[in-house]
Amino acid sequence: MSAATLEEGPLQGPSFFLSRTALRALALEHRGAYGTARPHPHVVIDGFLGEPLASGLAGVFPGADDAHWKRRDHVEQAARLGQLQRKAFEGVHGALRHLLSEFSGMSFIDFLETLTGVQGLIPDPHFRGAGLHLTLRGGHLALHADFNRDRFRALSRRLTVLYYLNPGWEAAWGGALELWNADLSRCEARIAPVLDRLVVMAHGDTHWHGHPAALECPEGRGRAAVAAYFYTAEASPDAPEAHSALWAPVRR
Repeated sequence: MSAATLEEGPLQGPSFFLSRTALRALALEHRGAYGTARPHPHVVIDGFLGEPLASGLAGVFPGADDAHWKRRDHVEQAARLGQLQRKAFEGVHGALRHLLSEFSGMSFIDFLETLTGVQGLIPDPHFRGAGLHLTLRGGHLALHADFNRDRFRALSRRLTVLYYLNPGWEAAWGGALELWNADLSRCEARIAPVLDRLVVMAHGDTHWHGHPAALECPEGRGRAAVAAYFYTAEASPDAPEAHSALWAPVRR
């Protein structure tokens, strides 16, 4: 079942919206597997948007020559392009920008909460550290555990979402997302970055993951991913007691 519905609009042509009904069905179908997955809670959902829409999004994903990419070449990560959010995704095709918006919307938040059991999820509209990523031939991302706080908003990181847009991706090219156990003694899951595959995984300081081997895709190809991070707020002892609306007395 595709999680998107297509609608024709007179202003900008075809657009899509995530279906709350379809997403709830997906969440209920996969939440048992999410909770029992090893080495830490995660789920892999194929055919998330449907091949026609996913292929269209892949076709407008920014290429390596996009001037707004920021390239990272370090020991931990090499030939990795990202940070388009620094320019507010200027020049990125509207369909991809709309997908990012949908990932921050009510239907997708409800899906994540039903799937994972984590309530009160808060998206990051600034996509700090997230957004669009493109890894080129020879690139890699070393095993790591993600940052745990949104320091700008004093929020705790809870979930990572990855959506892959790589048509015709071949296993020999590498690039599989590896999930390792807490003591880094073994890889317990490998997830190929194939077209229209959604990955949801819990955050944790021992939730090691990455794609550490150098990509062997052909020149001109890259590993394209859309990433979104989700947070929760922590209770504060200084917070005022919650109340409903306060109505002013009616003057007569």
